[in-house]
Amino acid sequence: MGHYVVVCGSSGIGAAIVSALMKNQHRVTNCDIMPAATEGTYLAMDVSSPASVKAASLQITGPIDGYVHAAGIQIAVPIEAMKDEDITRQIAVNVNGPAWVAKYFSPLLCSGSSVVLIGSELVFVGTAQSPVYAATKGAVVSLARSLAVAWRDRAIRVNALCPGATRTPLLQGVWQLSANPAEAEAEDARGVLLGRLGAPDEIAQAALFLLSSAASFVDGHALVADGGTIIW
Repeated sequence: MGHYVVVCGSSGIGAAIVSALMKNQHRVTNCDIMPAATEGTYLAMDVSSPASVKAASLQITGPIDGYVHAAGIQIAVPIEAMKDEDITRQIAVNVNGPAWVAKYFSPLLCSGSSVVLIGSELVFVGTAQSPVYAATKGAVVSLARSLAVAWRDRAIRVNALCPGATRTPLLQGVWQLSANPAEAEAEDARGVLLGRLGAPDEIAQAALFLLSSAASFVDGHALVADGGTIIW
């Protein structure tokens, strides 16, 4: 089967994508700043460092059939209360990171491969608590569309996948910042049309669809998997 790279595949949605790819008999390389007991090959990589991204890319034997960029950090505080370094860090990981990976992993991609960048439902709605995160994920969607155009002559499809509230360590960290984490979790669930939070495995299945030949006519698209949150 194919060989895919998952950027930030050690936890949350990324780990679920690694597992789903492995279950479908694909070879997977997980590039993450932290190791984890996941399947596949692990390479240490800090997406905010171009030197680290380049070094990781040189350790991968290509060609690869695609990659999923799942790295991201979210600082959930109003803009007035946000530390300068928190703004800088979110941009470094969420915006610069996908750009570095696109630059250095592009030579590894074979003709006809598929790339998925993980965005967020917050691209499409306003948020007082995570404004910089939302802005960075908007940049991710824009990057996906631009890469789809840039790589069209190589028949490489590039799409964004925009999850809604999903039970991951990232979102659990956001809940812990509130005065009442249990209520914060319940509030997020109430905001979903389906009445519950998403599971990482559900987002992984959407990623697999975009990577697969079943999505052969889907390119430059932002697929929202949020349980209907943004429609009501």
